Amino acid sequence: MNIIQNIERSFHPEIYSESMPINNDLSLCLYKKSGLARYVLATLNFDSNLDIKTQIANARKLIRNQTAALWIFKEVGAYIVFVCDELPELDSSHLAVDSTGFHAVIVQGVHLVSKSGKHLYNHTNWLNKSFGGTDFIAERLVNSAI
Repeated sequence: MNIIQNIERSFHPEIYSESMPINNDLSLCLYKKSGLARYVLATLNFDSNLDIKTQIANARKLIRNQTAALWIFKEVGAYIVFVCDELPELDSSHLAVDSTGFHAVIVQGVHLVSKSGKHLYNHTNWLNKSFGGTDFIAERLVNSAI
């Protein structure tokens, strides 16, 4: 079983109730709805030829298209997971997350997970507090890679 399948098995259906059919470059898109709020955990393969900022922007577009997200009316909170063979030479400050909700796709967390289980991530914080089970998500992702 590969890391994408492990991630899906770790999060679906217990945490994310739906595994969306993929119609673009996403490897996996798990979805859940809680009241009016919508959330996704999306995985993509890391491309060492593109900088991480560009890859995050591309992932945001793919998620927006996949979920039909619209700013103000149908926003989606997203955890973006990049799967890689080896972690690149980056630190968590390179993994840009949103500090406001003024987007159709609000990037709440960006993760890089290597096939050896190494993990680098950044989550949105407000007043030095993170929300949305970020530690739980990070722990499950690491366990999925091993």
